[in-house]
Amino acid sequence: MDTFGYGTYDGGRAAARGIAFELFVGEILRRDGEIELVFASMLGGAAHETGEYGIDFVALRGRRTLLVEVKVATPQTRGRLAELSRQLQAAGQAYIGQHPGELEPALVLACPGVLPQSKMAVAAQEGLVIWDGPYLRAKAGQLNIEVPPGVAFGEDADVVPGDDLVSRLADINPGTAGWPGYEKYCEDLLSFLFVPPLNPPIPQSRDERHVNRRDYVLPNYAVDGGFWQFMRTHYEAHLVVVEVKNLSREPGKNEILQVANYLNPRGTGLFALILARRDLNQTARWICREQWVQHSKLIVGLSDEDVIQMVRTRMTGGDPAELVRQKIEDFRLGI
Repeated sequence: MDTFGYGTYDGGRAAARGIAFELFVGEILRRDGEIELVFASMLGGAAHETGEYGIDFVALRGRRTLLVEVKVATPQTRGRLAELSRQLQAAGQAYIGQHPGELEPALVLACPGVLPQSKMAVAAQEGLVIWDGPYLRAKAGQLNIEVPPGVAFGEDADVVPGDDLVSRLADINPGTAGWPGYEKYCEDLLSFLFVPPLNPPIPQSRDERHVNRRDYVLPNYAVDGGFWQFMRTHYEAHLVVVEVKNLSREPGKNEILQVANYLNPRGTGLFALILARRDLNQTARWICREQWVQHSKLIVGLSDEDVIQMVRTRMTGGDPAELVRQKIEDFRLGI
């Protein structure tokens, strides 16, 4: 069972959610007439199988073994997905070593959220089968199984509006000409993704000397015990600074230093997001590390791919801040 990353701010609730989700996946495996469940880490094993592969479920579909790993935190960064791929591939190798002559097992990752097509393609290249929230909901409906909270709906479920935010982004060209449209887009995006629990974005916020002009600031008064309250308590994210960069290139050193200059423990706080069309370049990532280690300033870059991931997550009933959380974890684990 996975509850990694929820930390102290939501530990009990996250643990309960993880248990409920793993039991939910196990019930799908148990009731599916095409599958024989032969090992379950939480539900007890079977005489002819063990849990020596470090995996949550082992099942059979015809002559093919399924090794199923359950993660309540949907992997939303490439690093997180790559780590899970290595874990499942190691389990597959362990299984083959103990069952020579059998078909290579199918490696299945079950998670409650949704992944964008770009990450689904990466997973397929790594030999992973993804059972995401919409897939599991559909299977549960076929098998008359109650779906626990937090499992994503399909994009056609019309849970919340948001499709326009995907199409609008594709219509905005990177570069100077598209800058005004991108700034307005980002204001709408931030409101859709994070309000509430954050307060609506304040545009064009300047300091008293009119030296620094932050594109957007979102006041953070969250008191729900969730991610943003944790960010305010532990990362001094009192006012979430968001800088908008409609660049045709990757953001670099200058963009990071500009944003770092806006952060002050007695002012906005020490946390900022950079919304840009592409990922930060290598130099920018090193400057982010330097700012964190030397000044406790935490800066997270979000690309178009990240934005689409968060919009899809929000549309299907999930928490888009989960991607930000995972990026912070990956960043700090890499130091």
